[in-house]
Amino acid sequence: MKKTILALAVPALMTAGAANATFSLYDANGVVVNLSGKAGAQYMNKYDGRAKNTAGQDPYLKIDKAEFLLATSHVVTDSLNVVAGMGFKFKGDTLDKGNVENNQLYVGFGSNYGTLTFGRQVMLADKAGNSKAYGLGKKQVDFLHESGAQVIKWVYDNGRFYAGANVDLDNNVNRDKNGREVVGGRVGMRVDALDARVYVFNGEKIKSSEFAPTGTALQNVSGFNLETDYKLGKFDASASYGQVRYENSNAKSNHNHMNLWQLSSTYKMDERISVGLGYDIMDSHTVGSYEKYNGNNLYTNVTYKIHDNTKVFAEIGTAHLKKGGVTQDTDIGYGVGMRVTF
Repeated sequence: MKKTILALAVPALMTAGAANATFSLYDANGVVVNLSGKAGAQYMNKYDGRAKNTAGQDPYLKIDKAEFLLATSHVVTDSLNVVAGMGFKFKGDTLDKGNVENNQLYVGFGSNYGTLTFGRQVMLADKAGNSKAYGLGKKQVDFLHESGAQVIKWVYDNGRFYAGANVDLDNNVNRDKNGREVVGGRVGMRVDALDARVYVFNGEKIKSSEFAPTGTALQNVSGFNLETDYKLGKFDASASYGQVRYENSNAKSNHNHMNLWQLSSTYKMDERISVGLGYDIMDSHTVGSYEKYNGNNLYTNVTYKIHDNTKVFAEIGTAHLKKGGVTQDTDIGYGVGMRVTF
């Protein structure tokens, strides 16, 4: 029973963390300590949607992925574990010295009924999206809130059925004022070669001006993303459809309602080489001062797996973008890079 609880609790911790792979630091006497992380760099040229006849950007070398998580689980009884985790993310993809952000610091409990954690954590909805793109999948669902300091989160996964829910409590401690509040969840099921899930999200007073008019400080964000993945021999295909509404927290009649579609597939040529192809669409409907964002993009990539946890890739894509109903100038996008997980 103790091994069963550990098997459920530790993977649940890592899914909220940094990587797909984990490195075991200690496993004895009912105590498990794991370290996981991602590191990557990419030289890329963005689509760079911009006004007609204006200068674009040069290609550049960016930090692609940089984060790690230390997670532990301690057996209390045959049916209960104590869990904890500490994670860091490195921000600033072109800065000489990147900023280090402690985006995870939590404690909690694990059992056969899932893992319940409290503290600074990554929100479930941050994992929404199943594109095969490395950097040129332009139209991806974005709920604008990656992590919070007052998060209560529950996750459960028995191999076939998985679910989760989280809430980021009011971040304004003044009794007579309301601050940012976020709730969300995820429900999914794996049946043979099919994996399907849905993410839901609702947040108030999120500090972001993304997709909003200049000067917008706080937005209310709500929506969902429905995703499916299917494997058939050497092929795997992914599809998703999402709706997200962004509205000005202080002027709710101003809003942007986005519909997002994504289709992608990968063909595994052999044990090391795979080829991917994807197509994304974004359709925007606005009211008030928000501008419409519409467009589509097509990309393809090739991946070479050097090791189980190391890969190099090359990607190229093209995009058609409109902002406020006006067609934007875009460049051919391309990128080459490397990613390492542990």
